[in-house]
Amino acid sequence: MERFVDIHTHILPGMDDGAQNPNQALELLKMAWDSGTGAVILTPHYRGHYRRNTPQQLRQAYESLCAQAKKELPELELYLGNEVGIEIELAEKLTDGRTLSLNGGSYVLLEFHSDCTAKQVVNGVLDILNCGFTPIIAHAERCDAFLNDRHLAGEVIDFGALIQLNAAGVMGRTGCRAKRCCHRLLKKNQVHFIASDAHDMKTRPPRLDECYRLVCKKYGEDYADALFRRNARTVLTSK
Repeated sequence: MERFVDIHTHILPGMDDGAQNPNQALELLKMAWDSGTGAVILTPHYRGHYRRNTPQQLRQAYESLCAQAKKELPELELYLGNEVGIEIELAEKLTDGRTLSLNGGSYVLLEFHSDCTAKQVVNGVLDILNCGFTPIIAHAERCDAFLNDRHLAGEVIDFGALIQLNAAGVMGRTGCRAKRCCHRLLKKNQVHFIASDAHDMKTRPPRLDECYRLVCKKYGEDYADALFRRNARTVLTSK
């Protein structure tokens, strides 16, 4: 069976609050591989003090990790991007390369603060769309706007945005409200990706297998394959 594609991880070592060194990063990648993942997009944060991590620094760290991973996990595919926090001039920063889209293509992993309003979400989505990128809204279940407004997901999807949920949220490991939001969106076919948002081995591990089985059981294998495999492959091949 084709392996999973994880579009949202914090495994690139020393770049944010995820893996802090190459050994930790390799442990996380081994866990991902052993639980069925075959391709990982490394998406360190771009927000706050993490803006100091320039694309050049990220690419250098990425190339180093790829070289190390190739020795122990030769079939694992690694790609680079950012999880970008919504901010002033973000569209311009994406256009001129100060922050990274996913694998250099047209998709952007876009993070909203948990207390963002629905209006702020819509405005942020439109800004990204207007500069030629497709926003993938990261862990929508962690944003109050999606928790409180049952129509927001459909609205931004109609504009052209896509929705990503965290596996932990779907499994109910980040609270009942987040879980209810995840399953409301899944029932309405308003989810396009489920990812790990991996940071560490225990609290946010890079495992998708258990969540995949749950989604297969509740919503069907075809939908699960789209969320964990097919849609993400489209991201990797976009230009």
